[in-house]
Amino acid sequence: MKVIDSSPQTYESLLVNRLRSGDPEAREELYHAYRDRLHSFVSRQLDGEQAAAEDIVQEIFLAAFGSLDTFRGDSKLYTWLCGIAHHKIADFYRGIAREASREQPGPDVDPLNNGMNGDNVPLAPDIIESTEAYHLVQQSLVKLPVDYREVITLKYFEGMSVSEIGQVMDRSGKSVEGLLSRARNALRTRLVAAASSS
Repeated sequence: MKVIDSSPQTYESLLVNRLRSGDPEAREELYHAYRDRLHSFVSRQLDGEQAAAEDIVQEIFLAAFGSLDTFRGDSKLYTWLCGIAHHKIADFYRGIAREASREQPGPDVDPLNNGMNGDNVPLAPDIIESTEAYHLVQQSLVKLPVDYREVITLKYFEGMSVSEIGQVMDRSGKSVEGLLSRARNALRTRLVAAASSS
């Protein structure tokens, strides 16, 4: 693999140009550069379902290779890949919801619903970074609605800005801020409940 002494943005531009020209080494390079990070991101959204996460990661790369012409370069490559992941994860949960509705007639429960309201109690970012609290956070995170889980993961595990999260989730900055506030509050409630029951 060639080492290029340039800024990440310039490197990404060069990599995208190589991908668009059909360079097979560039495909392998993109895969190895982002595969583990994407797998970790997807796994958090799927409650650790490794087989499903692996399938979705493969789908992300297939979709990316087939739609490079849609990458305009106004975001980082990883942000763009997370945007593809966002849609693939939503498709996965819609499939589960369809299966559940066929198997159990009754009121549908939408796993993408973000109808929980909170009182905007902030969640300190360092609670995510604390090694002691990490497993408790992970256990509480998987109990949240998918979009809450995703916005928390993008903000605190991936370190994305509100603007980048908006690009991934197809939301305005204001919408992301509102979702993030509700998600933090919901996670805080889960953490308090878990702490009081232990």
